[in-house]
Amino acid sequence: LSALGRLSTVVAHEVRNPLMLIKASLRVLRQASGSPTESREAVADIDAEVGRLDRVATAVLDFARPIRCELGPTDLNALCRNAAEASLTGEPAPGITLRLDPALPRVMTDGERVRTALVNILSNAREAVAARAGAPEPAGAPDVELSTLRAGGAVAIVVADRGIGIAAADLPHVFDPYFTTRRTGTGLGLAIARGFIQAQGGDITARNHPEGGAEFVIEVNVTAHD
Repeated sequence: LSALGRLSTVVAHEVRNPLMLIKASLRVLRQASGSPTESREAVADIDAEVGRLDRVATAVLDFARPIRCELGPTDLNALCRNAAEASLTGEPAPGITLRLDPALPRVMTDGERVRTALVNILSNAREAVAARAGAPEPAGAPDVELSTLRAGGAVAIVVADRGIGIAAADLPHVFDPYFTTRRTGTGLGLAIARGFIQAQGGDITARNHPEGGAEFVIEVNVTAHD
């Protein structure tokens, strides 16, 4: 019941704001004296807010439905390149530095699920860097770095950023459902991402760097595919 109460509050907030903007845009379209430019802007605003509502509904449904994984041979380096490109859509800065292990084997995993989790983490990392604007930059490291490595039988994808970091009080809760420190968002992104990975026998962990920024590690605990 407590979780349902938090979900209701978050969803109500996330739905109300787009509806208010859609209502305002429709008011502009109803005005006969409105210019063509104003009409185009109103239509664009409606389209954007409908997309936002769809993302909210999708996130809630993804979290609520049982997780079903479709395993297949996956090139994690190619997946990382694709996820980095997808997360750069819209704003090209800050960029993402790739440091991928060329000897990484193909693995049996649900590549689309891993990609979805990775895009979410990369987007959060870039937002954390953007939020650091005006603060001193940590030396000797890229703003966002995406790397792959293999240690023994484990394969890991690491996202390290030099952003504002995660507040000490928030760090134990970053994967909790409905927990968010952003003005917009359902707080389900990281919870869904961890659910995807854990359903495949892996895990996601988060920590802060002593010199600034945060690091997320996705452990893909799967069998190598020859």
